[in-house]
Amino acid sequence: MTKPPNPITQGLRSVARDPVIYLVEILWRWCFIAAASFLVFSVAAFLLNSIRMTEPLLAALRSHDPQKLGGVLILVPIFLGNKLIVALTAVPLGIAAVWTIFSTLGRGITVKRLRSGMTCLSFGSVLAIQAMRAFLTWLCVVLLVAAGFMATRIATRGPKPDLALFYLIAMPSVLLVGIFWVVGNWYLSLAVIFGREAQNFRASLRDARQTVRRQLSDFAGTGFVFLLLRVVVLLVALAICGLASSMAGTSPQAYFALTMVVALVYLAISYFLYMARMAAYLALAAAHVEPGGPKLVTPLSSLPAGNSPAL
Repeated sequence: MTKPPNPITQGLRSVARDPVIYLVEILWRWCFIAAASFLVFSVAAFLLNSIRMTEPLLAALRSHDPQKLGGVLILVPIFLGNKLIVALTAVPLGIAAVWTIFSTLGRGITVKRLRSGMTCLSFGSVLAIQAMRAFLTWLCVVLLVAAGFMATRIATRGPKPDLALFYLIAMPSVLLVGIFWVVGNWYLSLAVIFGREAQNFRASLRDARQTVRRQLSDFAGTGFVFLLLRVVVLLVALAICGLASSMAGTSPQAYFALTMVVALVYLAISYFLYMARMAAYLALAAAHVEPGGPKLVTPLSSLPAGNSPAL
């Protein structure tokens, strides 16, 4: 018997052999960042232009006095009123909609190349799963805000704020919401890559859960290795920025440029590791598929060397 290939090595090789997967992942993510940034800055500019600048406000802004500037920041929500409430409601929904569209288009292309020759989920099913991921993120943010508000109210009931009580309530809430988001988002992301054309949202999610349950330790170990690699890359990026921090005082523009370059390089490497992890999950599931069951990927050994797909 031949030993099955290491899914981690196979995932890295799969993405390296098909650079289109990596380039598409970078393209849709950076397009989303650009679109979301444009949306936020446009709404912020609209809100700021709607503020009526009086002489006291202009004097406070020109004074550069921290106390006066703090007072201006406190008055800004009062001046905006309902416009701020509408913006805080509409902007997150707009960002979620933009992410859903871009991620559906990008993930549809990358999954088809990862599973070359095999059927994948339809566009509508991928759109539904990505919309569910966006809704899950929005729900977790709301839960975190609600937990922080509740912890603040309870900790400030007495004559003095009780910081110990605040952390006693807030930290478990953050931990539970974080675990809920990580697990839910992970299963939804797996449903996109494991799903088949004839399946709907529920069927693909059920298959993802069943696949993970059969090989829970293998999936957990593979995910941990890729997480460790991303943490190492992050630590290297932070170390570079920290070692060059003396440039912030002597040449702030050069330090800002260096920070942006390091951030972009980190994101590029992180995207590569993310797609390699997806490919490793597919390889892991394909190696343990039941006899007669649906194939998840085309075996590399059955294809010409020059036309090998991502998996």
